[in-house]
Amino acid sequence: MGTRGVRFMGPRHGRRAASTATVSVHVRELARLFNSLDPSPFWDRDLDRAAAEFIEEEFRDKQSAEVWHLHVIVHEGDTSASDLQTAVESYYGRLAHSARLALREHLWMGQLALFGGLTIFLLSMGIRGVLGRAAGPLPPMLDEGLIILAWLALWRPAEALIYGWVPFYRKRRLFERLAGMRVSVRVSTTAHDHRAGIDRSPGDADGGGEMI
Repeated sequence: MGTRGVRFMGPRHGRRAASTATVSVHVRELARLFNSLDPSPFWDRDLDRAAAEFIEEEFRDKQSAEVWHLHVIVHEGDTSASDLQTAVESYYGRLAHSARLALREHLWMGQLALFGGLTIFLLSMGIRGVLGRAAGPLPPMLDEGLIILAWLALWRPAEALIYGWVPFYRKRRLFERLAGMRVSVRVSTTAHDHRAGIDRSPGDADGGGEMI
């Protein structure tokens, strides 16, 4: 599904208080936040990927806020916040679970690689020592080659365990926080006035901008 009927409001709808970060999303209908190709029930449906990416990018820059708040302004149709809250919790809960599994697998593979690297390191240094005692000083190329091979075998596993886990952890933390964010939905002021028979100029619409 495309993003037609969805308008994203950026940083000017940011933090309302020192400990709260708010992102606002304008939609023509609430259902447009969801992937129309997903046949599952509404509460368990995947979010539209473009909408989810916008939400993730906006909140990624608001990590210091204690509370995250997604504010959805609907121009037509249903405005039930409870169903959307459950859907967001379910969607990002699944992503957080997948991120936890990916982090666990990364650490496990890093440990296996470190074990293999240590084995190669000990073999290389052992061969270097045996050949040195048996045949005297080794040719510089062979001697340096064994040393380089020994340290290279440790370099990638060490990098994975010391630094490589950070992106996995940050992604997991982001999805966990998104799963716990507050969701509120309200009808657009423009839509409300239209139902009441009140004419408003285009510039009076909520948040300004154009509906995609």
